[in-house]
Amino acid sequence: MLLAGIVMKLGSYGGLRVAMNLFPQGFQMWSKWIAVLAVIGILYAAAVALRQSDLKFVIGYSSVSHMGFVLLGLATANALGVSGAVLQMFSHGVIAALLFAVAGRMLYRRTHTRDLDALSGINLGRALPFAAFTFVIASAASMGIPGLSGFAAEITILIGAWKAFPIAVWITGIGMVLVAAFTLRALKKSFFGDGTSSVRVQEGRVLVDSDWKEQPDISAAEKWGAGLLMFATLAVGLYPKLLLDRIQPAVEAMRFLK
Repeated sequence: MLLAGIVMKLGSYGGLRVAMNLFPQGFQMWSKWIAVLAVIGILYAAAVALRQSDLKFVIGYSSVSHMGFVLLGLATANALGVSGAVLQMFSHGVIAALLFAVAGRMLYRRTHTRDLDALSGINLGRALPFAAFTFVIASAASMGIPGLSGFAAEITILIGAWKAFPIAVWITGIGMVLVAAFTLRALKKSFFGDGTSSVRVQEGRVLVDSDWKEQPDISAAEKWGAGLLMFATLAVGLYPKLLLDRIQPAVEAMRFLK
């Protein structure tokens, strides 16, 4: 949770606050190639995530893909694109923390597996309804569904990128389709599987339906933590002006803007 929610943003923050301000001319000279790397990162990480069988690996590669949007927003070097990149840093921190909280805290603690094929045979949607609901909200935000913070951040970046690199926006659309594909795949296998998985795992590691009564339910602390993260992504999604009004003045004061 800390790695995806905070540490992954340190490079972007350093680039924004230090490198881009110290070398504004060099940054503008290389901005097109930075945009190319951003688009490659979005597509490649999404394609790799689509092939993963470990739920945490899916979320991890999803984080790499979403950070590509941050790089694309920075590459635009205009106020709207960079503001969207900063908003995406916040949004992704909330969404990734929520996804990892479900995968690592709520699921792995009770099933001792992150294998999607194994999870699809446990019918977790019925066994852990709160975890399923939380993962649905986090997945919707990750896919950029309107009304959640992922949409507000990505649409701001894409509008800014359209002014600078319109072709990159069209190519990024393929990446967004891949993001939806691997997110829906992980969601279905994790919580809404058919309950007939053929994967054999070590006895005692994956619980069957009759064993769920012996397992602790989702605790109050887990519910409060997930609830606060869901509230944050919903609040920013419905009213992004709450953060953008604070982000844009700081961005517009920077030297590197075109």
